[in-house]
Amino acid sequence: MHAEALLETSKATGERIRRDSFLELIEQYEPALRRLAGAYLVQAADRDDLFQEIAVALWRAIPGFRGGSSQRTWVYRIAHNVAISSAAKLRRRGRTEETMPERFEHASGARNAEQEVLRSEKLRLLNDSIRDLPVTDRQIILLHLEGLSYAEIEEISGLSETAIATRLTRIREKLRKTIHGMEGGGE
Repeated sequence: MHAEALLETSKATGERIRRDSFLELIEQYEPALRRLAGAYLVQAADRDDLFQEIAVALWRAIPGFRGGSSQRTWVYRIAHNVAISSAAKLRRRGRTEETMPERFEHASGARNAEQEVLRSEKLRLLNDSIRDLPVTDRQIILLHLEGLSYAEIEEISGLSETAIATRLTRIREKLRKTIHGMEGGGE
């Protein structure tokens, strides 16, 4: 009977540690994971669903994390794998996404209202351009924008640091040309 009580106590302790680890991960990485979801999906409901799928995947993966990589690269690897799979499922189902903005913000009378509108529009163009990149390029630029080093991106993507540097140069140029074209400046 004593062994059964110890086993139950051990299980309860393990679940508490798992729950606490999960809550710490979500607290630390939620903004980045939501940005990642936004780079893969346009509609708010789809982004929320994707974030939840990522959270479930993290919950399930916690017992298997052994520290072979940094926590940060582990989280991003799981998140990107889930995002890629989820976006592919939506495409296979033939789901179309509207490009209509989800909210309309009225310009304020503030002096900087015009600059804020221009900044928001440029950010929207950048997000749309990133969303249109091939999956591997999208993954690389998102990880770079989140401040991961080439070594960390290599650990997540499996590409060499040299390949990552080369691809980032090409991705930046492609984004610059795409955004310039969208702004009406031509190519």
